[in-house]
Amino acid sequence: MSIVEAVAEYTERITSETRRILERAIARGEVRPDTDVRAAATLVAAPLLFRLIVEQELPDAALVDTLVDLVARSVGSAG
Repeated sequence: MSIVEAVAEYTERITSETRRILERAIARGEVRPDTDVRAAATLVAAPLLFRLIVEQELPDAALVDTLVDLVARSVGSAG
């Protein structure tokens, strides 16, 4: 598998899982229904890929926790 294929596979896995999580949260009323799920999934994937490719480090739990917190605050339901 080439690096391009590996990155594409990793990106698809991250964005697909993020979309599923957000769609379930929308259904539960935890995330605003007008949320652009694709854009939010990109917001999660981009820093993970940057850490992996540019910084050449594995994303750690602290980064993931920070991303989850930031996305949750930006799309979370007020009520």
